[in-house]
Amino acid sequence: MEQAQVYGFSMIHMDKIVEVMRREKALLVDLRSEESYRGGHMNQARNFPYSNIGQWSRELPDKVSLILYCEHGNLSLMAARKLKGRKGAVYTVIGGYQAYRKWNGGQQKGLT
Repeated sequence: MEQAQVYGFSMIHMDKIVEVMRREKALLVDLRSEESYRGGHMNQARNFPYSNIGQWSRELPDKVSLILYCEHGNLSLMAARKLKGRKGAVYTVIGGYQAYRKWNGGQQKGLT
């Protein structure tokens, strides 16, 4: 399934993450709390909590593409709307971390 372009960002399924990361050298961003991140996260993800979006969004280079995820996908949609206007593309993972857990059978395996 192709990515859906909505409101200036794209929504992608789990099976497209690696492709986008490789093609665009995109940064995989976990928007959950540090505690949730430590409890399990997608491999290669960096933790930039949504609660600090005002700070980290200014610190990241504007041209870097971002793949955002949260627990279920709702918070990443809100973050993507706030990040609208970046030069780098913004993607959200449909279903968030829960989709990742379901996709890999609850294991902490890599995306590649």
